[in-house]
Amino acid sequence: MTTLVTSAAYAASKTLAPFGSTPTRSQLSEVISALLGYQTYAALGIEEANTSLPYHLDDAEILVLDKPSAEKRATAIGIANVSAVVQACIDAITDAVGPDISVFAGIDDFYDSYARNRMVLAAISSDEVSNAMAECNADFDEDPEFPDKTPATDNLWQARAEWTIEADGDWVGSYDPDADRMFNGDTLHCSAKLSYDKAGRSGLVESNSEAYAHRDDSWADDDYEAEQAYLAEQRESKA
Repeated sequence: MTTLVTSAAYAASKTLAPFGSTPTRSQLSEVISALLGYQTYAALGIEEANTSLPYHLDDAEILVLDKPSAEKRATAIGIANVSAVVQACIDAITDAVGPDISVFAGIDDFYDSYARNRMVLAAISSDEVSNAMAECNADFDEDPEFPDKTPATDNLWQARAEWTIEADGDWVGSYDPDADRMFNGDTLHCSAKLSYDKAGRSGLVESNSEAYAHRDDSWADDDYEAEQAYLAEQRESKA
């Protein structure tokens, strides 16, 4: 992965050259190393040379870049126009790794662009969720929904062996009030968890995905009038 750093530094240097006052490749290597989760380029090299580790950056399926640390590192070593330089380095890393490795500019980007949809797929394919769905007399034609806000996680770049991200969501179905089956709820509360082995500080290799669900029975607390109003609304939506 040190080859990635040098090639990305060269590409970023070429991108920035037309704008003048280009940082040196040594400086760009430091910024790129920070994006990859390391304090210094030297620290990256030491970890990459550690043959006792099961995975290295080259093994990563996903790279989640540490943009704040890169901006801090760029400022510390005297780089001007920090935002433009860091973005050029992000673009250079993305181009250098090629299409087989997904690159995300932070955990928010990773969750919004990838992990949330991966959780949806985990819920759809989960036997536990299917069992909960089978106990419900509603139809689930749409996908489950997980929150837009990125869930709290452990620090990805400080994690050494593994890292997880998990979230809770809802799967809302529809009920036909004219059907033979009795209404017994139309919502499942879902939870999904994605587990990864670490490959370097920013690299991830998926090791497991799981999802669970239970039926929302809060409808049973509604009074008769509220239940009838709900069923009338369902009839109108099907009219």
